Amino acid sequence: MKRACIVRQHFYPGQRNLRRSAETLIKEGYEVDVICVGGKGDRKHDIINGVNIYRIYCSYHRDKVFWYFFDYAAFFVLASLKLAWLSLKKRYDVVEVQTMPDFLVFVTLFPRLLGSKVILYMFENIPAIFSSSFKVGPNHIVVRLLRFIEKISASYAHSVIVSDGPAYKKILESRGIPSEKISVVLNVPDDSICDPKSVCSTKDGDYFRLVIAGIPIERNGVQVLIKSIPLLFGDIPKLRVDLTGLGEYRLKLEELAHNLGVEEYVNFTGLIPYEEVMSYIARAHIGVAPMIEDVGAPNKIFEYMALGIPSVASDFPGVRDVFDDNCVMYFQPSNEKDLANRILELYHNPEKRASLVHHSQEFYSNHRWQIMKQEYLKVHKKYVQS
Repeated sequence: MKRACIVRQHFYPGQRNLRRSAETLIKEGYEVDVICVGGKGDRKHDIINGVNIYRIYCSYHRDKVFWYFFDYAAFFVLASLKLAWLSLKKRYDVVEVQTMPDFLVFVTLFPRLLGSKVILYMFENIPAIFSSSFKVGPNHIVVRLLRFIEKISASYAHSVIVSDGPAYKKILESRGIPSEKISVVLNVPDDSICDPKSVCSTKDGDYFRLVIAGIPIERNGVQVLIKSIPLLFGDIPKLRVDLTGLGEYRLKLEELAHNLGVEEYVNFTGLIPYEEVMSYIARAHIGVAPMIEDVGAPNKIFEYMALGIPSVASDFPGVRDVFDDNCVMYFQPSNEKDLANRILELYHNPEKRASLVHHSQEFYSNHRWQIMKQEYLKVHKKYVQS
């Protein structure tokens, strides 16, 4: 029996990328364990769709630098102990560690000594995210430390998977990680969940809906879209904006909407099941990805493409490395006026919206999970005896 363990400091099955990876391996005949965090009321051990889940209970703060590092350190210690114990019993062929943080990969020290191969699945450019989240420059001591940790973590792993596209692969190569060690597996949604045939997509009467799918945190740029609303509702009287997810920045976003007098146009859904997020996307007319930092290609754009709605996104090199102008309409990052102009252009031009959808679905058909998962499995199969 092929055995794999996946470690991620997130919730299962709520974290969709973690769930997608585990269930993909199950379908390939692996025995799969997941070590993750637990929420209130979750069982310490569970089995979901054949995946063995081992939940480690620790706090999960996201408000101050101290709590970031405290949580990461606590999970690191607990996950190391759990993984070591399980490795003695199961002797994993592969241990996959999903970021963030990057240094979590070193929980694999004991199973690696026993012969397990280590895959580091990098979902985030952590130095860039820290710089953005805490408003510090690239030469800040913590940012430099995070770049060092990123380098030694990628060097330690037998293989590295990056999800943000070729741009992040180039960054790692520039830091001395061999190109042949890095695989790009774009962060596309699971076809079984993000399927237009099974998702309710009824458009909502005369309303013209915009949507942002994802956690409402500052770097995702939700505030840019809210600031654009006063420039839109004069031309789009039936405007509605759906903002999915729950995050620490939501209260500030609600305050911003109140101060601008646009609350009636904005719907904060709060934390909802991923399947319900898909319904909000499917009934929208435009999906927006207004990031304020270049952290690669966001998975929300892939979700918009999969469900057949046009995308408007911040014009960053990391996004353009993946999507061209035929697939996505771009606007100047953090510029609500330019965002409003692009939205109005699409509102008044249904043919342009249809063209974006046509080209984006052509692109997506060649990069959907049924395609990407072959690249993902290829990395695992290198280390498994046939």
